[in-house]
Amino acid sequence: MKKIYQQILDFPQMVNQKVLNAQLNSAVDNFDSQNGVRSYTKSIYQILSIVVFITMEIAIIHGAMTYFTASTSTGLAKLGSVLTTLLLIYSVFPIAHIIRARGESLGASHHGMVGFIFKDLVSTNIRILGEVAAVGAFIGACCFSLSFLFDTNLYNAATEVPLSGISGLGGLPMEGLGNLFSALKLDYLTGVLNSFSAWKMGATQSFSGDMLWNINDLLLVGGAFLNVAWGLAILYINLAIYHFLCSIVSNFIKWIQSPSLPLSMKTK
Repeated sequence: MKKIYQQILDFPQMVNQKVLNAQLNSAVDNFDSQNGVRSYTKSIYQILSIVVFITMEIAIIHGAMTYFTASTSTGLAKLGSVLTTLLLIYSVFPIAHIIRARGESLGASHHGMVGFIFKDLVSTNIRILGEVAAVGAFIGACCFSLSFLFDTNLYNAATEVPLSGISGLGGLPMEGLGNLFSALKLDYLTGVLNSFSAWKMGATQSFSGDMLWNINDLLLVGGAFLNVAWGLAILYINLAIYHFLCSIVSNFIKWIQSPSLPLSMKTK
C-alpha cells in the first residue's frame, strides 16, 4: 500500500521527466534573480518594440487609406499627403529603436535589485516616454511645415503610441515633487510646477489653400519645432527631479537603519 501511495505521489515528477526531459526544471533551478530578471526585462522591451512597430504602422496606413479615399481631399492635398504619410511611416522606425535600445540598456545595468526596480526601471521608462514623444512631435512639426508650404491641410495622423503600461510613470517625478511641496506647506508651488511642465506653444492651423503665406502661420510652424525642444527639456528635468527624490528616500532609509542626530558634545 505504501509503495502504491508513493507511486501516486511521484506520478507528476515521472511525467515531467518523460515529457519535458527536466529542461523546464533545470531552467527554473538555474534562474538567477540578478541576471535572469534583467535578461527577461530586455526580452520584454524587445517584444514591446515589435508590437509598437506593427500597431503604429497599421494605424498610420489605415488612416492614410481613409484620408486618400475621402472625397473632400483635393488633388494638392493628396499630393502633399503622400509626403506626410511617408514621414509618418518612417517615424515608427526610430520610435521602435528607442524602446528596444533603452530596454537593452536597462537589461545591462547592475545596480542591485532594489536600485534596478525603483530607480533604473522607472528612469528608463520616463526616458522612453519623453524621447518617443519628442520623435512624434518632431515628425508632427515636419508634417505641419509641409501643410504650411502646400497651404492646405495634409494627412497628419495623431497616432498614440501604445505604451499605456508605462505611461503612468511619465508624470511620477512631478507628482512626487508636488506631494513633497504639499508636505512642506508649499502648495502654491505645485500649481506653478504643473503650469511649467504643461506649457507649450500653439501648433495647429487650418489652411485655406489660397497659396498666401502669412507671418502668423510661419510663427506657428516655428512653435511646433520649439515644442520639441521644450519637451526634451521637460524630460531631463523630470529625470533630475526623480533622481533627486530617489536620493532623498535613499538617505532617509539609511538614516532609519542607523539613526544619528547632528549634535556636537563638548567636554569642558
